Amino acid sequence: MIENTEFQKLKKQYPEFFSQFSEKFWDFLFSEDTAFRVVEICIKNGVENEEEIEKIASRITLVLLNQIPKENLTEVLMKGVRLDSNTANQISQEAEKLIFSQVPEILKEEEFTQPAPSVKPELKPLLEIKPEEKPKEARKDIYREPIE
Repeated sequence: MIENTEFQKLKKQYPEFFSQFSEKFWDFLFSEDTAFRVVEICIKNGVENEEEIEKIASRITLVLLNQIPKENLTEVLMKGVRLDSNTANQISQEAEKLIFSQVPEILKEEEFTQPAPSVKPELKPLLEIKPEEKPKEARKDIYREPIE
């Protein structure tokens, strides 16, 4: 969980970003309860590796910040965290029930706006993780004979 002084420093550094969400939303996002729920969902679904739990938590945070659609969370977890489809789907469904479903209640009181496009992270690496490709060497075409 982020410390209050760190949070205040971040708010001063990035006022545009933080002004787009209510204080109540930020309290929910950084609460111990939310963090506990993410860990609980992961452990319940057999993910106990701390690094994988952190990756899952960051993707859930991206959904909460409207950076990726919650409908794509299963796919993002499969490709970005390398979870099998069943585990990724279960985590996505439980996150919907235990975390995402609470956001509308928080936002009822205040209007929620989309983050500015300049704040949006590049999602391509999350969706298209491929092994490093080596550049192909130019090969001599063995089927073509030189014309004399």
